[in-house]
Amino acid sequence: MKAVDEKVGRFIGNSDTVFIIPPFQRNYSWDEEQCCELFDDILDSIKKDKSHYIGNIVYYVGENDRAGFNEYILVDGQQRITTILLLLCAIRSKLSAEEAKRLEKKFLINEDETDEKYRVKLKQTDNDLRVFEKIITNSVLSSEERENKLFKNYNYFIDRLADFDEETAVKFYNATANLDIVDLNLKIEKDLEAVQKIFEKINSTGKELSVADLIRNYLLISNNSDEQKRLYDNYWVKIENLYQDKEKISEFAKHYLITKRGIWAEEKKMYNTFKLYFDNTNISKEDILSEILKYSQYYNWFIDENCPDDKINIIMKELNVLKSDDMYSLLLILFDTLYENNKETLRKILDLLSDFMIRYRIVSPTNGSGDIRKTLFTLLSKITKNDITLDYDSILYELSNSPSPGGRFPDDEEFRNSLSKYVNTAYAKALLYKLEYKEVRNIEVDIRKVTVEHLMPQTLSDEWKEYLGGEAKASLIYNTYINNIGNLALLSRPLNSENSNDIWDNKKKNIQDAQFVLTNSIDKNCKWDDNAITNRCETITRLALRHIVGPLQRDRDFESMEVTEDFASGIYKANDINFKVTGRTIKSIIFENVPYTIRGWFELVAITCKVLYDLDKDKFTEILKQNKIHKSTFKYSYYFGNDPIICNEEKYLVSPYYLENANCYVESTLSANRAMYYALELIKEYGLLDKFKIEIE
Repeated sequence: MKAVDEKVGRFIGNSDTVFIIPPFQRNYSWDEEQCCELFDDILDSIKKDKSHYIGNIVYYVGENDRAGFNEYILVDGQQRITTILLLLCAIRSKLSAEEAKRLEKKFLINEDETDEKYRVKLKQTDNDLRVFEKIITNSVLSSEERENKLFKNYNYFIDRLADFDEETAVKFYNATANLDIVDLNLKIEKDLEAVQKIFEKINSTGKELSVADLIRNYLLISNNSDEQKRLYDNYWVKIENLYQDKEKISEFAKHYLITKRGIWAEEKKMYNTFKLYFDNTNISKEDILSEILKYSQYYNWFIDENCPDDKINIIMKELNVLKSDDMYSLLLILFDTLYENNKETLRKILDLLSDFMIRYRIVSPTNGSGDIRKTLFTLLSKITKNDITLDYDSILYELSNSPSPGGRFPDDEEFRNSLSKYVNTAYAKALLYKLEYKEVRNIEVDIRKVTVEHLMPQTLSDEWKEYLGGEAKASLIYNTYINNIGNLALLSRPLNSENSNDIWDNKKKNIQDAQFVLTNSIDKNCKWDDNAITNRCETITRLALRHIVGPLQRDRDFESMEVTEDFASGIYKANDINFKVTGRTIKSIIFENVPYTIRGWFELVAITCKVLYDLDKDKFTEILKQNKIHKSTFKYSYYFGNDPIICNEEKYLVSPYYLENANCYVESTLSANRAMYYALELIKEYGLLDKFKIEIE
């Protein structure tokens, strides 16, 4: 890095120089207020006969640099340089033809350059390029172009200079050229990581960059401005065009990162995690951009509900009503694998996921989102590591055997009980809509255009209270059944508005005209009370249990180690250890009758790794690389997912234990139970649980 005190005139006026604003930089954004401040500072410098400092210009030399020609790629200062050039254009209009030509040649145009790319001194981003070059070349702008900030600020300077005669204009011109800057050449050569870090640091003090901004810059930064533009035009512009709300790109990036790591990405750490992950892979920036573009199309289908496949789109709308954002990462993998190759399997799996979410939301096994994420991300991880076959039966099996109780697939009994109590109206809408579709096999109404009607209204009028048997009885029925599934029915929005909290005899007339079978099948002669609600609840529940797929019988324990027998000192086969070992002492691990002494629980995982590495190095390397043995936490933002137990870098471990034969580090700060758990998981990866024994006292 080289910093030099410099004058604006000498810096911009160097012959055969072009400044490149990278495509990842923001568009021109200065307002009249900032232009006014710059203009007044120059006037003040003339009065005081003292130059004025306007800040640093930070850049690096692009590799397109050639003999006698400099290409400066700007990292910071593009707003100031752009504004000064606009000011010089305005000053040009006040000078004699000869002086104007001299100014133009020195500061605005590389007159002898035949390559249009290098003709104008400052190469703007695509959004500002045309307007800026028209101002520089003194061309006529359209009425639309005159609304651009560049022209408005240029026009502001024209107005401020209106009363200047040529002598005053020349004095102002000289003062502008005499402005002080710090010319800061990063001199990074091929070290683009250094440029990115400097860019992040510089931009951390201004308007905060979004995650999408930072990721875009990380992927597009290059020594070659042509390569930057090619990647920007071929990928990033197309990505941005998919989103009306550009903030959605940052949300997409989170789900894309989850597909790579298999765990939740914290908002505050997301960019750093993204960069760490891809810095430690061999994936090219272009390959990342290509995949992001492809995945963005799928993500756009999810959030805008515009998938070209109508049947899939219906399910996507159901999932969105069920607030299934945590599932988007999994959906990206499913669409990427199946959409072009096997749509029928994809539809079946999506329908299953919708059933899972309906049951999960209505039963609500947990109040937090961590458990369902663990279920979904565990499934995602197994798919990406090819641990399971990507078909309907495998997905159903994995959902049925969730890692934690809070993320479980609710069974029929839980589902039935919840339907008879309280059902959130949004989730009731998804259930009733799906049952309608399954029953009649043809539903043309968009789920977004229907609403859920409380047949016994949410606000009981005096007439309703009397209808239900008086104040006390009405209150009891209301509190018991108001959100029971039997009291909820689909209606179109106009009907819902008409019905309001009308008395039943009036309300049921509209219900009979409803276009939904499950709504208009309500007995028009019935009295709408607790018995009617209970009867309809049983009908809906029976249909729900028939059509909304439930889990298989579990054949895998939740992820925990429970005591199943009294402990006794001795040697245990690894596949027999299903008890807690807290308070016990480990003596050795035995493989093929060879004992390996262990000094304490802290050493169990490391010694297990040593034995397994010597047995099959390639297998061990695969386990390490894929981070198959890891914690459920992600405190360290490890680039391959959850906090590792085995790692090539000690900084990701609490207490690293160096394993010399494998040249890696193993976590040693573990409870006895967790050490045993991870050791068994390692042995299980090798398929050798029946071959290992462990001696415990």
